[in-house]
Order: sequence, then C-alpha cells, then structure tokens
Amino acid sequence: MIHVLPRAPSEISLDILHAVAIATGAPMAYLQWPGGRCLWATATYAKLLNMPSQELVGKEPQNYLSPCEWNDWKCELERLALTHVHGASLQTQLPFSSNQRIQSQLVAHANAEGVFAIVVTPLQDLSLVDARQMVQQSDTRMRRYAQATSEALIFFRHGLIFDANPAAVTLTGYPLSQLLDRPVLHLLPHVLRANAQVLIDQGTTHAQDTRLLHHSGQELDVAVSVTLLPEDGCDSGHFGLVVLRDITERKRVEADRHFLAYHDPLTRLPNRKGLMLQLRQILCHAEQCQQHVAVLYVDLSRFKDVNDSLGHDAGDKLLIETARRLRSKVHPDDCVARLGADEFVVVLASPLTACQPDCILREIRFVLNKPYALHNTMANLPACIGISLYPEDGNCAEELMLNASAAMETAKSLGQGNHQYYSTHMEVRPSRLLAQDQLLREAVEKDHGLVLHYQPLWNLATNRLEGFEALVRWQHPERGLLPPSEFISFAEARGLISIIDRWVMRAACKQLRAWCDAGLPSVVVSVNMSAIEFNQSNLVTEVQHVLSDTDIDPQWLEIELTETTLMKQSEHVLATLNALQKLGVRLSIDDFGTGYSSLAYLKRYPLDKIKIDRSFVKDTPEDADDVSLIKAIIQMAHSLSLRVVGEGVETKAQWDLLKAMGCDLIQGYYLSRPMTAEDALRWQQHRCQMIAPQ
Repeated sequence: MIHVLPRAPSEISLDILHAVAIATGAPMAYLQWPGGRCLWATATYAKLLNMPSQELVGKEPQNYLSPCEWNDWKCELERLALTHVHGASLQTQLPFSSNQRIQSQLVAHANAEGVFAIVVTPLQDLSLVDARQMVQQSDTRMRRYAQATSEALIFFRHGLIFDANPAAVTLTGYPLSQLLDRPVLHLLPHVLRANAQVLIDQGTTHAQDTRLLHHSGQELDVAVSVTLLPEDGCDSGHFGLVVLRDITERKRVEADRHFLAYHDPLTRLPNRKGLMLQLRQILCHAEQCQQHVAVLYVDLSRFKDVNDSLGHDAGDKLLIETARRLRSKVHPDDCVARLGADEFVVVLASPLTACQPDCILREIRFVLNKPYALHNTMANLPACIGISLYPEDGNCAEELMLNASAAMETAKSLGQGNHQYYSTHMEVRPSRLLAQDQLLREAVEKDHGLVLHYQPLWNLATNRLEGFEALVRWQHPERGLLPPSEFISFAEARGLISIIDRWVMRAACKQLRAWCDAGLPSVVVSVNMSAIEFNQSNLVTEVQHVLSDTDIDPQWLEIELTETTLMKQSEHVLATLNALQKLGVRLSIDDFGTGYSSLAYLKRYPLDKIKIDRSFVKDTPEDADDVSLIKAIIQMAHSLSLRVVGEGVETKAQWDLLKAMGCDLIQGYYLSRPMTAEDALRWQQHRCQMIAPQ
C-alpha cells in the first residue's frame, strides 16, 4: 500500500539527507528516476549488496542485480513513481541478493514535473545492542556538534522545548532548567508570536530575521531557521530544531550604513539627502493641517579662516558646536541639517504663529554670534541667514530651498551677520540657480561644455616631462570659460560632483590615448577626485572600465585626493586605495600641508607622492619659515619612500631652491600655465626632448 506522507519542510537538500544518513549509520541510497541511477549510497547500504559504496555511485540497479531481481525492483519503483506525489512512500520486500530479501521503505522526491528521485531505506532487523549502539553514536555526534557550534540550537516537540545547547543558554539568558518544557514561542516578543506560529508549524526554507526575548526582557536581533523532522512511528512532524544566530552586530552595521546615507558623520545632523526627505514629509503634513513652515538657510562667515589658521580639527569642533547651538534653539519636531562645509538649514516644522519665525530667528542669530572657544583663542563667526516661508514662497521642498538660498546670498551681500526674508524682487535668483543647475547637468550628461586643460609636471632628476594634471573648465554659454572655483562648489551642493569626477577621468584617459596614437611617448595624467567618490562602492570598477575602454595601462593614470578624504572615511578609503594600487594606478595627495598633515595616514595608505601646496612655495626663497617647512616635508616624504611635487612654482629662484632641496617634481607657471589639449600636444612635441626652461 502506498502512503502519502504529511507535508514536510519542502525538499530536504541532497547534501543534508546524505549527511544525516551517514551520521546515523542508516542504510540508505538515493536513486535518480527514471532509470534508478545511484547518486549516493551509505556504506551500510552497499554492504547489503556486497559492494563498496563508491562502486554503486553512477550505476543503475540492472548493473549489479540479476535480471529477475531487477524486475522486482523496477515494478516497485514504478508503482511508487506513478503517484507523482512528493513524500509518497511504500514498504515492500526487495531482493538484495539471490538469497536475501529485505523489507525496505521507498520514499518519492517529486516536483511539478513528477518524481525525480526515490530514497531506498532497507529496514533490517537489528539486535537491541546494535540499535542502542547506533543511537548512542548518533547522540554523541549530535551533542559534540551542539557543544562546539556558536549557533543556538533549541530542540522541541509539539512546540515545547526538550533540549538546548550551551550557546542557546548564553543567547537567551535562561538556565537550561528554565528552558525545558517552555513553549518555543515564549522566546519571541508577544507581537511576533502570531506570525512565528507558522514557522513552528511549517518550518522555514531559509533563515529569517526576527527578535528574541532575552531573559532580562531585552529584545535581541536574531536570524532564525526551523527544521521539522518526523518522529519514529509518527505521521506528523512535531519534532523540530530551532537554530538562532545573533545578528546584533550585522543590524548595527546596517543601521550605521543607513544613518550615514542620510546624515553628516561629523555633526550627526541630516545631510542634504536626509534634509530633503524630511522636508518633503514636513510639507505634506503642513498641507494636510494647513500650517506654515519656515526654512532658514544659514551660512557661517569666515569659516575658512578658522580652517586655514587653526586647522581642520578646530574647524570640525566649531561645526559640532554650531550644530549643538542650533538644536538648542528649536523644537524637537523641527529639523536641523548640515549641507556641507559651513552651510546649515533649519526647518521650523512645529506649528507657527505669525511672530514665531522672527522670535526663533533672533534666538538663532544671538546664539550663533557668541564667540567660539577654539585652541585657547576666541573666534567670532557671525552667520548670514536667508528665510523662505511655506506656502508663501513655494509649495515644494526644492523651491523653498532655492528661495532660502537666494535670500541668504542677499543677506551676505548686505554684510556679515545679516538676515533676509525671501522676496520675489530678489533678481529672480532661484530661476537663475535652476537654469545654472540644468546647464551644468547638460554639460556633463551630454558631454558638451566641459573641457580639460593640462598643466605639465617636470621631473627634476631626469630633466624631462613626466606628466600632466588634468584641470576641468566649464565653457558656460553666457559667461564664457569658467575655472573650477566658479562651479565646483555649486556642483557639490547639487550632487553633480561625482559625475564630473568620472567625466574628467574618462576624458583625460581618452586624451592620453589620442596623444599616444599621435606618436608621443606615454606620460602620466593625474586627475582630482572628491571625497564623495571614495564613498562609492563602484569606484574601482569604474576605473577598470575607463582604462579598458581607452586601452591605457594603469601606471599612466594618477588619482589625486585630499587629506580630508583620508581622515573622514579611513577604513573604507584604505580598502579602496589598496584596490586601486593593486590595479596599478598611482595615488597622490594634493595640497599637502593645508589639512590634517598626519604622519599616520602617510604611513598607512599606499601613496606614491605628495604635492606641497602652493601657499608654502609662493613666498620662497625669501620666507625662511616656508623654506624650513618645505625642507622638512621633503625629508619626511623621502623617508617614507614618497616622491614630492612642488606646486605653484613661478620663478627660477623657486625652481632652483626646490631642486637643491631634493624635490622630485615641479609644477607651476614658470614651466607652463594650464593648456588646451591641442596646445599641450604642441608643447610636448617641442618640449619632450628638451631640457627645462632657463
């Protein structure tokens, strides 16, 4: 008689079934159907056929059974296969040799197309001693595994716990005595128990994330999987195993990653992306409740002076303090965000009366105008603030932000510490900003409007050209050719800097390929990349694609990054730089000495060279302090096997000084101003075989 087994935990994998059979010492074989080819068999099963198990694998029964025996097998196997039901079984006697017929159980494994395999398990008569020994051995193996694994294993029958391993005791906080006979569901928070009952009744096909209720009452993040097994002599699978894995750290990392996607890592305030998300939600609520909203665009005056005079550590401390001051003056429902650099935005989202924006504005101006204590000195940074109101000055987040920015620019034009409400008479600046945004996007996305100029780097040791730095320019349709200072900050504020960086890298490599095709020797081309690029997971892949598409050897591409980039995302940056170095790309630090200038990152990161900022070079050789600093930088870099570039060289005296101090490379107007690609081609043709300028 054929039996249809109750619904099991879907399909047990071939490997797991094989492992269970081996662990328990059960005689079992897994036969492919149709045909009966053996996919695997245990040693105890093969012994019944007087064959090694490895000889059975891959063979069909007719290869090792007599024709008469095979006919008996075939009849029973086909009878089971005709059910087309997964889990269908029958017990029958099968001939394993001419004088031995053994009661066996056959179980069908089926899918939508029908039976694809049959499990054969001979049911031999075992002595009590043999049976006890097999159980003890299996139990010993299970207990050794349960003791060794770090995963929490909880065994249950009819929903009640009857055993657990030490890891389960540690994870749940319950002594084993308090776990026994406790319902499995009681380990889960009450609100999750209804859904969890399905898992206990049906098992899981893969681990699922949920929460565990610790003995202390604390909820822990865990991954849970439930395996149901039929008990001997029973038709239903109420015996089961719960496997729990602590995923607290994984959840923390995921939460941190999500937080950093929407927040500024320094001040922990929402970044531009987080601000726009919150502002849209605030405006939806304001529209439903017919409330007013105020957007305050805050710009700190003279913030750059703090960075330049006291260093970035002091600048960071000031920004953190500014964030604290702003938060202290607004309602918990209001939003304070940092857009970047010295720009903050405050959104007054709590219900406002007609006079409240003015009152809060006065409080914010007062608290921001108080001096900042930095490195035993006091710094005053009066803030310029622009204000736009909903719904008077705009109905969407983008429009309110643009209008507040326009008002802030007007306030700055009136002098430090001023504020200004948006007015429709403000030179329609938002429309100009939108137009500029659209023009810049088209210039990048349509590859029309951005151009590269190239400034040469001269090798002082070989007295030959070594490479070019690629410098981006924007051919504005109305304002003409704009330098980076005119649009890079604008691009950063509007999320365009990443695609500009990628465009520059690809355009520079294309130009290098064109020069090589024109018969010029290969030279290094260096490109600048913003800190944002090193937060992108696909940077290395993009570099590989560019080099492959342009047929450029990686050694001819150099990526310049800032000191701030290295300090802000050290672990992620380290992994990215190591991958780029492994690829063969050169790496350098631009404007060295203006940021953190830490020896720690010079030693830690796989850098090739540092570029001394032009501010240290411009007053040499007259300024003795600058000369001493440059000498120290060169000696330090060489001790770390780094090459040094002197930027901003404009006179022969500066050239000679840097050469005498052992500087490796020179860049500046004395050698050449940045040139178009065509001029750089002609310059190379005349200079690549000539000595340096006299």
